[in-house]
Amino acid sequence: MSLSKIVLAALAAACLVPAACSRGPKAKPAARVLLVGIDGVEWSVARPLIQEGRLPHLRALMERGSFGRLATMTPTLSPILWTTIATGRKPEEHGILGFTDADLRQYTSAQRRGRAVWNIADEHELASEVFGWWITWPAEAIRGMMVSGSSSSALVDANWKPALLPGEPHQVHPESLTDEVMAVAERAGSREEILRLAREKVFGELDEAALGTVEKRLIQETLWSIQSDATYFEIARKELRERPAQLAMVYLGGPDVVGHRFWRYYEPAPFRWPDGAGLFGGPEVAAKLAQVIPNYYAWIDEMLGQLVEAAGPDVAVIVCSDHGMHAFSTDAPNPRFISGHHLDGPPGVIVAAGPGIARTGGLEAFLAGGDPPLTGNVLAITPTILALLGIPRSREMSERGIEAILDGEARKNVGLEPVATHDAGFRAPSKVEMPAAMNQNYIDRFRGLGYIGTEKDAALQDRSPPK
Repeated sequence: MSLSKIVLAALAAACLVPAACSRGPKAKPAARVLLVGIDGVEWSVARPLIQEGRLPHLRALMERGSFGRLATMTPTLSPILWTTIATGRKPEEHGILGFTDADLRQYTSAQRRGRAVWNIADEHELASEVFGWWITWPAEAIRGMMVSGSSSSALVDANWKPALLPGEPHQVHPESLTDEVMAVAERAGSREEILRLAREKVFGELDEAALGTVEKRLIQETLWSIQSDATYFEIARKELRERPAQLAMVYLGGPDVVGHRFWRYYEPAPFRWPDGAGLFGGPEVAAKLAQVIPNYYAWIDEMLGQLVEAAGPDVAVIVCSDHGMHAFSTDAPNPRFISGHHLDGPPGVIVAAGPGIARTGGLEAFLAGGDPPLTGNVLAITPTILALLGIPRSREMSERGIEAILDGEARKNVGLEPVATHDAGFRAPSKVEMPAAMNQNYIDRFRGLGYIGTEKDAALQDRSPPK
């Protein structure tokens, strides 16, 4: 056998081993990527705010890029969906199936099966920055940095969105940045700062004496979301400027929280609650609380604008929500007075602009009342990011990148031959015991909210495919 045939045979044999070919064909990266995941953003809320000029940064992205509806899957539980978005894999494949595992312990990153998009980028020698994403505790050792989300809070009671906990381990990678990150978190998440933001950005000036007991509770239960978003936003804004990476991911959760709690004030017409069940503080208070959802969207838009600016001009920006929202429990208030929900899987939002993103138009038709196009689903976000980074998807990913929103090299990269797997040689973070107080705090809150330990939670595990 000739030397050339021996070499070719050796190469062919090597490619039978997934690890040897996991990098796939070389492609030209189209752009750096900033993914901003915003929980529960709903087009029916965003449209009038865009018309009123209250979401200028989102509108600017829509004008220079693409936008549409993003199909989701049920159950619409945050740990499941945001892990699906970050992996391009179905829940039964990535292994995160709810808020807690079979032992009623909060899921950790050590239980996720397979590589997330930041691990795939790492394998291709690209740096990533991840801020507040679901199921990222303990923080993973990646090329770049990770500030994990652990869904608990020591600063404001009753938090069920990601938060940083002073003194707890494994929240920041590299660990050498822990003091720097925690210093920002301490300033951004202090009680004084949260109350200021609550007054100036979300609730306005409220006469506490005029509030009913339930309204006080609804407001208190929103403070932890304000804390979470303010904290991760400030950390991300700082790090995006100082440590630019090829991939950055930021999670913000507030629109989902205020949607759950204040929908009946935002859209009172569908509700037929018994007299006295919904207006605890009277019509004047109700009129002010009707602005909570729009106000939070406007604040998120401010943060979005600053994140885009911090990331720099050469970045492809993708904004997505995991689902939409609508009125819920319209005939009678439920025990927690949740009046907005998403259990039936309404589609979310996707907006993208920048290098590698197509400019599709259609904004005026949308603002005039037209439906935005159905543009991909939550399983397609990771393949879309990979196309922008010049990395082929794997055959384990059931969706391709969203060609309709891509242009140039990125669109060409969607057609790259997929590799067999991106998981060859993958090792999850070492399994570490979550501090007992952190886990118990999490369990107590979610049981109180009706998300775990109930028949409803068991029924929600019957997942359906993306619509």
